[in-house]
Amino acid sequence: MNFTHAQILELTGMTQERLRHWRREISGLDARASRTGIVTFEEVALLAVLSRAADELGISLSLIAANYDDLLITFQENQLIGEEGVILWLSVDSAIVSRAEIPSEFEVAAMVKLAPILKRLYDKVYQSGARQLSLSLDLTDRGVKE
Repeated sequence: MNFTHAQILELTGMTQERLRHWRREISGLDARASRTGIVTFEEVALLAVLSRAADELGISLSLIAANYDDLLITFQENQLIGEEGVILWLSVDSAIVSRAEIPSEFEVAAMVKLAPILKRLYDKVYQSGARQLSLSLDLTDRGVKE
């Protein structure tokens, strides 16, 4: 499933200015999130999580940009991302996704619970069918019960 620029803004709650700025600073995002480009649900989810972390925790764009590609791969490959207890752990120089246990030898600067953000995204995708977001998303493959 792919999303357009307008859908990215609607689903993540990002402003046009923030997305434009992030596209300049995060390698590869510009081509995927341009007006005519498309991104996957996993990338929309990652953008929503990172935008929230920037707003609520003051996480810098430099930390986001430095870890973006690794986090995107994690979001694409990890089927447990939306489950309860899965957290995005951020330190001053790295970011990882794991269960609720603090990773050993990891100096935590902030943490973001992923399940509430991803549930909100799933709900928005399903509830917005009449507004050009009618998408087929099988939540059973993602560990979400209807």
